[in-house]
Amino acid sequence: MRIVVVDKDKCHPEKCGWECLKYCPVARQGKKIIEIEKRAKIDESLCIGCGICVHKCPFKAISIVNLPEAVGEPVHRYGRNGFALFGLPIPGESVGLLGPNGIGKTTIVRIFSGQLIPNLGREKSSWDDVIERFAGTEIGEYLKKVADKEIRVSVKPQNITDIPKLFKESVGKLLGNVDERGKLGEIVDALELQPILNKTPSELSGGELQKVAIAACLAKDADIYFIDEPGSFLDIYERIRVSDVIREFARRIFVVEHDLLMLDYLTDEIHVMYGQPGVYGIVSMRKSTRVGVNEFIEGYLRAENMRIREEPLKFLTKPPSEAGAKKVVEFRNLRVRIGTFELFVEGGDIREKEIVGIAGRNALGKTTFVKVLAGLIKPEGGTVKGEVKVSYKPQYVEAPELTVGELFRDLKVEDINVNRDLLAPLQITHLLRRKASELSGGELQRVAIALALAREADLYLIDEPSAFLDSEQRIRVARVIRKVVQTRKKAALVVEHDLMLLDYLSDRLMVFTGEPGRMGIAKGPMDVGEGMKIFLKSVDLTLRRDPETKRPRINKRGSKKDRELRARGEWYEKLS
Repeated sequence: MRIVVVDKDKCHPEKCGWECLKYCPVARQGKKIIEIEKRAKIDESLCIGCGICVHKCPFKAISIVNLPEAVGEPVHRYGRNGFALFGLPIPGESVGLLGPNGIGKTTIVRIFSGQLIPNLGREKSSWDDVIERFAGTEIGEYLKKVADKEIRVSVKPQNITDIPKLFKESVGKLLGNVDERGKLGEIVDALELQPILNKTPSELSGGELQKVAIAACLAKDADIYFIDEPGSFLDIYERIRVSDVIREFARRIFVVEHDLLMLDYLTDEIHVMYGQPGVYGIVSMRKSTRVGVNEFIEGYLRAENMRIREEPLKFLTKPPSEAGAKKVVEFRNLRVRIGTFELFVEGGDIREKEIVGIAGRNALGKTTFVKVLAGLIKPEGGTVKGEVKVSYKPQYVEAPELTVGELFRDLKVEDINVNRDLLAPLQITHLLRRKASELSGGELQRVAIALALAREADLYLIDEPSAFLDSEQRIRVARVIRKVVQTRKKAALVVEHDLMLLDYLSDRLMVFTGEPGRMGIAKGPMDVGEGMKIFLKSVDLTLRRDPETKRPRINKRGSKKDRELRARGEWYEKLS
């Protein structure tokens, strides 16, 4: 089976020489395989799969994929030469979806919640057609209930930034309007939303908006709750709190999440999605969450005999930082005051060829400390030693009115190959002609990380690199950061809320504790195990290691492993 996809955002016939039509061997034989209007339209039945148009298109807008017949016909396709989804997951009591952005996860949520009737790859289809297609299966039974409106659903959308545009009343009134279970008071207390009930959505931070969206979803009386990316904008403490609240108040859940620790903690079973983002997506068989996440990390789905990544993500024991390694920067007894907030940093150093991770809740001064080292904030007390050249990727990235190519054009880089070591692995090459202001959050984030790492510097300050990135992209970013640090013999400081990413990246750890919004206390850098113990104790969590992949996993409170680690005073199981 062959599918041809033309990316409507990349195809610009008015700016090219119609190379797809000019060089296509089938078109040159006089057959009408390609029509060009606002964008190119390609007849899949006539395509011979030579790939000439793919390589000749100056905007890289065309993809041709040969799929095995075993995948069957599409469940849904977004029009001619549009994205195709193959297969559907099986609803259960606690099911998750894991896969890259643009692979069809949100489409599945829309189908299962009754917002979208899958067209089965045709121009149009009905629920009757869909039910006939899946007759005799668990999916068919579920979809029949959706079609007959016999199942009630509640959806927490992915894009919470639209909430302020849609709702102008207070948070309290917004939540009151959707309270169908009489449990709103309990949910508000569990999520600590009381302080913001009189505010409007436009006055809220991203994390507050996320919790309001989750509360609104859980307040509805539903048979199944669809939770799309509940971890965005939240620190690790809030992610676990939100997970506990979801498990307590939702009888049956369907979760899409890129934080693998959170997904592992929330769900019992998952489906891994693979394919080519923006082109096609395939749903794997249902697996236990542990097996599914492990196979995703290894890059190989055993039951499907499908390799989805060239190399596995390996959690390896890290040797202690070299005591004699050159110190890039030292800091002692820093004190910073911003309004009513105070930050105290005990003191330490950052050395060549090491990545220092920073763990801590929001509003404890992590970004403030990064800005002190970057020279953007001057401390009231203490010292920073070391004439260092700094490259800084801020927490919030601004998009200039320049193309991505123009942003990289004047950079002079000696130690690495920008195209090979940054643009290609971060999948930025195809964005070079596009304006930064037109990019999605994930695209802009990858460009900002690449820009920061491309600059000549002694110390790279990377603030929340995983924001807006899917789980696959996070793995690529982690590898790129480590390669740049090792190749250039430089140092990096990484602020991150994804604990698995932090565990993979960090050679040493800094931990921020205190009272959010009022006072922060920073300790370290120190051994990762010691730092994780301090941090996990502050958020009342323990972490174990998966015996196969060695990835960290959150213990459910009160479980046997949780009790064992607490009894030993360890909290964090080190790599052995």
